[in-house]
Parts: sequence; C-alpha cells; structure tokens
Amino acid sequence: MELQQSQPQPRYWQSLDELKGTPEVLEAKRHEFQKGVTDGFDVKQMSGISRRRFLAAMGASAAFALASCKSYLDQGEVVPYNEQPEELIVGRPNYYASVIRTSHSATPVLVKTREGRPVMISGNPEHPFSRGGISSHAQARIMGLYDPERLKEPMQQGAPTTWTEVDGVLRKALSGLAGEGKQGLVLTHCLMSPSAKKSLDQLVKKYPQLTVHSYTHLNHSHRDAAWKKSYGQDAFPALHWDKADVILALEADFLGVEGDAEAERLFATRRDIMNEAVKFNRLYVAEGNLSITGMSADYRLRLRPDAQYAFVMALAQALGEAGFSLPGALSAKAAAFNLKQFNQTYGLAESTLKHLVADLVKAKGKALIYAGDRLSESVHLAVNALNEALGADALYDFTHPALHQHPLSNPAELQQAVAEMQTGKVGLVIHWGTNPSYHLAAMGYAEALKKVPLSVMLSTHANETSADCTYTLPVHHDLEAWGDYETHSGLCALQQPVVAPLHKSRQAEGLFLTWAASADAAYSETLYLDFLRYNWQESVYRQSGSLLDFQNYWRTALHDGFVNYRKSGASKPAYRAAALNDLVESKAGDGYVLSLHPAYATLDGEFADHGWLQEIPHPVSKVVWDNYAAVSVATARELGVKTDELIQLDVEGKTLTLPVLEQPGMADKVIAVELGYGRTQAGTIGSQVGFDANPLIRFDSATPMIAAVNATKASGKHRLVTTQLHHAFDVPREQDLHFARQIVNEGNYGDYLKDPHSIEMHVHKIPNITKPIEYKGIKWSMAIDMNKCTGCSACIMACNVENNIPVVGPEQVDKGREMHWIRLDRYYSGTPEEPKVSLQIMLCQHCDNAPCEVVCPVNASNHSDDGLNQMAYNRCVGTRYCSNNCHYKVRRFNFFNYRDEFAKAYYSQELAQLQHNPEVTVRSRGVMEKCTFCVQRIMWARQEAIREKRDLKGTDVTVACQEVCPSGAIIFGDANDKDSAVYKYQDHATSYKVLEALNAAPSVTYVTKLRNTHEKV
Repeated sequence: MELQQSQPQPRYWQSLDELKGTPEVLEAKRHEFQKGVTDGFDVKQMSGISRRRFLAAMGASAAFALASCKSYLDQGEVVPYNEQPEELIVGRPNYYASVIRTSHSATPVLVKTREGRPVMISGNPEHPFSRGGISSHAQARIMGLYDPERLKEPMQQGAPTTWTEVDGVLRKALSGLAGEGKQGLVLTHCLMSPSAKKSLDQLVKKYPQLTVHSYTHLNHSHRDAAWKKSYGQDAFPALHWDKADVILALEADFLGVEGDAEAERLFATRRDIMNEAVKFNRLYVAEGNLSITGMSADYRLRLRPDAQYAFVMALAQALGEAGFSLPGALSAKAAAFNLKQFNQTYGLAESTLKHLVADLVKAKGKALIYAGDRLSESVHLAVNALNEALGADALYDFTHPALHQHPLSNPAELQQAVAEMQTGKVGLVIHWGTNPSYHLAAMGYAEALKKVPLSVMLSTHANETSADCTYTLPVHHDLEAWGDYETHSGLCALQQPVVAPLHKSRQAEGLFLTWAASADAAYSETLYLDFLRYNWQESVYRQSGSLLDFQNYWRTALHDGFVNYRKSGASKPAYRAAALNDLVESKAGDGYVLSLHPAYATLDGEFADHGWLQEIPHPVSKVVWDNYAAVSVATARELGVKTDELIQLDVEGKTLTLPVLEQPGMADKVIAVELGYGRTQAGTIGSQVGFDANPLIRFDSATPMIAAVNATKASGKHRLVTTQLHHAFDVPREQDLHFARQIVNEGNYGDYLKDPHSIEMHVHKIPNITKPIEYKGIKWSMAIDMNKCTGCSACIMACNVENNIPVVGPEQVDKGREMHWIRLDRYYSGTPEEPKVSLQIMLCQHCDNAPCEVVCPVNASNHSDDGLNQMAYNRCVGTRYCSNNCHYKVRRFNFFNYRDEFAKAYYSQELAQLQHNPEVTVRSRGVMEKCTFCVQRIMWARQEAIREKRDLKGTDVTVACQEVCPSGAIIFGDANDKDSAVYKYQDHATSYKVLEALNAAPSVTYVTKLRNTHEKV
C-alpha cells in the first residue's frame, strides 16, 4: 500500500466533456439516473398482449417446433452432441454440434434446443481452435433464424412464384448462354466448404460459360499475396500467439474485428495471473484509430495508417543498427529511413520507440510483428522480412495452415466483371448470399446489374441487390442446412440442421446440383446430404486412415462437430528474399486520411438487421445504432466541429456527410469511419440506420480502405446515441473518484513480480453489529480477470440470448433505458491525446448485504441460501426503490413492454417469439430485472444432481457469459470450495471488490489490471 500511495493517482474520465469540466456534464453526473429515465408514461399506449395470449402463442410455437424437428429424427441422420434418448423429452434440452458461418468465417458451435426449437448458440468446447469461444455475431444468428422478415417463398420481381417455374427458367437460361454467346457469373463470399465448392464445380462443368467470383470486405488478401511471394505457398500458417513474448500490431485489430476466438484465447493465456509459470507478454500497437487491440496494449503509438510503410522501414533500419542481419535488399531499402527522424515527424513517444526496439532485440525468436488486413501488400512484404530477421518462424504453426477453397477475386477481376455486365456480355448473374450492389457501390455494380437480362439472389433475406434481381430465392438458414467447412487444412467441421426448414426454402448447394443434373431431375432435401456424405467418404474418410467403418466415422463426426483427419506436417518454407524487389514505397500525405473499418456491430453490413448487435454499445465509443466520423480532439478543433455536428468527406469526387465523434486516442488528421451501415434494404430493423461509406472505397488503390480525403464542416447536427455516461457514479469535481473509491484498480506487472502484495487493494475492516450470514453449503460467486478481458462483448450477447433481453431501440437507449443485464464499462485516464483505457465488466454483484433487499416493500428482491440476490417478478410492483439504492446501477426497469414498443411490435410477432429461452420468464412492463447468475442453469444442475443422487458441485454450473468468453476472463463457481477456481481468484493478492468500503459484501471479485510496461503505473 505504501507503493500505491506514493504514486500519483490517475484521473479517470468517461468523456471529453467530463475532462474539460463542462457544467452540464458535471451536473448530470451528480444524479444517479439521466433526466427523463424515471418520468411517467401513458398506460394507454402500452402493449395489449395478455398473459393468456402469450401462453397460447408459446404453446403453439413449442408444438410447431417439436413437429419441425421430428422429421429429422425420423430420418435418423442428425446426431446429438449429448447422450439423450431418441425421442425428445419435454423440458430437457438437447445439444447438437454444427457450424455457423459469416461472410468471412465459419465457427464450430453447439446449438441448444428445447422441444426441438433452437434457443442458444455457443462455441464447441472440443474444437482445437476455438475451444468454446465464440463471437457475438455467431451467437446472433439465432435471431436470424426466427426473423419475421426472412424470405419465405420464391419471388419474381416482388410477386410469389413456384420452385418449379424457377428451375425451368434457370435451366433454360443456363443452357442458352452458349448459344447467345454470353457469360454467366456466380458471386459468392468466401468459399470455405469443400463440398459446396464441388457442387459449384459441377454446375460450372455443365455450363462452362459460368465464372465464379468470391469476395468479402473482411479478408486477408494482401497478407496472403505477400506470403506467397515471400514463401512460395498459399497457406498462411496459424500463429502461436501464446508463445510470443513481444507483439507489435500495425493497424491490426487481431483481438477485435480482424481476429477470431483462437487469437483471443491464445493471447489471454499470456495474461493469466493465476499461472505462475506463465510470464505476461508485452503488446505494442501502432494505429490511427482506437481499437479493441489498442485498448489492450501495454504501449500504444498514435500513427496515421498511410505512414505504416515508413514506420516499418524505419524500424528495420533501427534493428539493423542493433546488429540484426536483415534479409535480402531490406537493409538497402531501409537505409533511406531513420527511426529518430520518423519520430520527429509524427510526434511519437521516443521512450516507447526505444523500448520497442530493445524488446524486439531481446525477444528474438519470441517476437512477432503483425500487420493489419487493410495495409498494403508492400507493408506485409516488409513485415515478412522483419519477422524472418526476428526469428518469428518459431511462432508459425503449419500443422493446420489456413486453407482457401476458392481464391478471392481481386478488385481488377471484379471491376472487369462489372464492365462486362455494363456492355451486355453477361446474360445471367447468380448471387449466393452476397450483396454487391451495396458492397461494390464504388464500382457501379447496381447500375451494371440492371443491364443483365436474368439475375438471381439466393439468400435468407432480401437486400439491396435482390431489389434489382429477377428472382429472389430463399435458402436455408445455417441451423436448417447441411454443410462442411475446412478453413484450416486437415481440420474439417460438419454442419447439421437442428430444425426442419421453417419456410419454403431450399439448400443452395442442392439447387446447384439440381440445375447441373438432367432436365427432368427434381430437387430433394436429401440431394445435398447424399452428395456431402459421398464426398466425405471419398476424400475425408479415405485420408483419415480411420479403422472405423464409414457409417460410424460419419456419426462420430456429426456428434463431435469436426474431424482432425489430416496433419500437413509441413515445415516452414524457405524465405525468398527476391520478394523484396516488389516493394513499392508509399509516402504519407500531409492532409487528412480516411480510414474505413468493418464495424464491430454489423461487420460489412451483414448483421445490420440484428437488433441485439445494433444495441450492444460500441466497445470503444459506446455509440449504438449508428456510425460516425471519429476524429481526434485536435482534428475536430482544426475542422471547427464538435461531436454530433456534421462533416462532409470527399474522396475523388465521392462525398459522404455524417456526424463527428471526438474520440480520445485518435491520431491527428485521421478520420475513421465504420462500414456496414446506411443500408436501404435491410428490413424494418436495419434499414436507414447510419451512413453508407462503401462508395468511398478506392478499389484501384493499393490500400482500398485507406485514402486521402478532403474534409469540411457541414451544416446541421445528428445526435449520436451513446451509453458512455449512463449509470455513471456520483463524482466530486476533482474527478479522481474511480481510483479513490477503488472502482478500477491498476498496477505494474514488474512491481507485481517483485512483490505480489505491492498492488494489493486495501481490505476494509468494517465492524458489523449483526452476525454475518454463514453459507454452510454452496456459495455462488464470480471472479472476473480484467487482464484477460479484451472488451469483445460476447458476454453481453450471450446474456441477451440466454435471458430473453429485449431490444429497446435508440430512442429508449438515449433515455438511459437499455435493458442489458451485463455491461462493459470503459474508463479513460491520462489525456485525450494519449489515453489509457480501463475496462470493467459490471453486473449485479449479488451482495451479501444487498442494499436493494432492505428497501423493497414487497420482498421481491431477496436473498437465497446459496448467496443469490433474487428477483421475484410476480411480487414486484415497480417502486424502483431497489434501483435507487443500488451502488452499482445494474438494475433495469421495464418502463415499456419493449417487444411491442419497438419498431411497431416487430419482436412480438409469433415467429420472433420462438427464439425465447423457455427456461427464463419473458418479462412484461412494470418489473425490475437484473443479472440472476443464470439461476435457471443452477436449478437445472441441482435437478440433475438430485436425479443422479449426488451432491451439487460448483463446477456443475457454467453461466452464459462464462461459457462464450473467448479469453476465459469470467469464472463462476462455489466460493466455499477451497479447491475451486473462483475461491483461488478471490484469495489472490491482486483481487478486489468494487466499492468494498460500503460494506455491501459483493460476491463478484475483480482481478487488478496489470500493465506490462517499463514505467510505473
């Protein structure tokens, strides 16, 4: 404690206005709730749905879902992940291993079903890459299954048609391409399925005039191209993130939107405070926009993205001076650069650069430089050479390298295809789940599509492209479809349906096989399944060398969800120094630079119609339901704009007007805009949300998403809805409360190694006049390791799905009425230019001396014998006394029946209600709700223990947020079990409890955030 007291206490702030001392903000923070959040409302405007109507709907839904799934059980093809009788047992969940895909990824998952109805998607814990981790996007796919606006039947220019007519028209058009002398195009996203690729190959073999193009905004094309030039092979290796002592990320959000669950998990293993054998790694990040990875950095350099090439070359020159042997021509090419001069130009911290060079030198063989997807091929070529000099090949894993089933089309190839459409050379276009009218707007795709005689959209939802297509055809949702996915060589995942098709949709691959067959061939639901099985028997099974017969091999694969059928065993290929001859020097401009990013919520727009994702606060800015132009404080001042004011961006004649957000940590003269917004055909939920930045992409550039831009202030304002200051604590004007009251605790890893108790939080010895409660059995508790938490928000999505959290919409969020039971608080300390970011997962603390319980007049808020702070919804009369008395502001009051209130009762439609977890009450208006520690899972585990005639153990329960966390930051269990992980966390020197001095005795323990820096924290 002496060490801690001798250091200057950081000044935490949550917004720039708070840091400046704006009177309105300081006044607002004196109040527990935002103005208007507790205002009254007109009961006459509330939902009219009755309890009887709700129960009737749910009963019919359960029967419908049961009947749907029964057809698959009769076929005997779908294999459950858990041991269950063949018949469904009402009230018991079943689990199936499958795959959920996005435009650029395929995630192995477990799908939980109740009475045959999928209710939750979590990661497959047995998969060697994800190990149970899962993104919020893969979880959100459950919402897409029950979306009321899913395509339900074939449509011809807005009018219903039949599959028979469609098959006839398509066969005739495909057969007529040769005679008309025209081409056909198939546009798809990343092809990750070997069987799907073969089904397309059959179609192309039957109709050679077809050309397949695949594309996605989220891709590694520059990295892959540079790797092939540097090493002569396509397969980029997996990375041993857990073996790297020093990591330098260059405009690379590998812990966020550019990464995956494996990267998060492996990185977090080097931040495990409980494993004394593991030493913390050190993360350096050089980026222009503040990202999730940047927030996790030990050292962060603010650097505009178009200066990354010069930075890499200057770093190479510095490493050469330090005695490193640089490969090939790198030394000669780097001679023109100087790190000291570079530092003077861009105003980086000299001490940080010295630490970086010294750490890279010291960590040779365990140091890795990783460049972001949006940087140029030349940057990746230079990074490959630097990693070669650093001995980073020891961190490459060629056991299961990345695999591409079909190469992505480069921008030139896509532009050529659009040009041929414009000139009438294309007679047919088939879009498979793509939306090029939106994504390729800069190429003029929408205009070119209108000149194609016949166009087809195969999708689950209508979009901007389908609006101009001749036919829009519904295909199966992932949870209704068969498939296989091999994104890493030798590791193939199986997708099996867990529910029968809800609508008149078809399997897309089955359509390709039907159209490629004889003219009288008919589509069947087993067509692609038979094709898939045959392909596995001839390829996967034969290469596996398994001693099982194929039927048992197949069923085992369905049960596990994947097979590890082949190890490449390839060694690292020889480095080709000649690749450096392709380096193209790029110079950073002096003006503004536009940096386009895939969005954390919507990615490239694929998830724009998912309300849960739109409403999860942005991990950095906390903005919901919108995108914006993020700029630094200095840049905003230079442009004469403030947050919510409009700015006009001009890139080579393409303009976009959108609101500004002053974002701490931004590099000066960088304007960052997220893609995936501004869609016009994304249904009731996603249409007209945000601003479309796709027209600003420069596909003819070496860096399509990084470009020089002219920026000017525009007239008007657009209010950005943010949760940044919601639930803020009462702070004195000196604004040091967050540290003084021990809400956030930080320390230095070096100090911890010298003395683990040097950063120990002060333990308050508070006398009690009453005897404290003794928990003689299980005492449920949680521990949260903030060293592992990256802020990915997967926990929030899991809580939403598991506990039937409603979407409330931007208007209600703006009033502070969001309903999330778990939130991710973000605090700043330092300056707006160089902020340090502290994250904190906040949920109901399940206090033993809970202040909410003593003020509830009807005993709706009460305590259980095993330490849970319970809420009895049928007792609650809505006084909100408990919320007023809660120190942590984690209680949510249902001012409305939000499912009826939002978007004209969009989520009250019968199909949407099928996604509800039947184990959790669907709350109506007028009750208080909050985190329950997934009490339904606790009750289920207790029931199973009784059935098996054994004692309940803390390890029997995994709560939803814990289950999906890719980094393993959340631990749950029995605090009375001294052998349990949660007990060990609570007993650790770095553990503390928020607002402990108030003697609420919370049951949630936090682990102090340790920064692995050379300087004191």
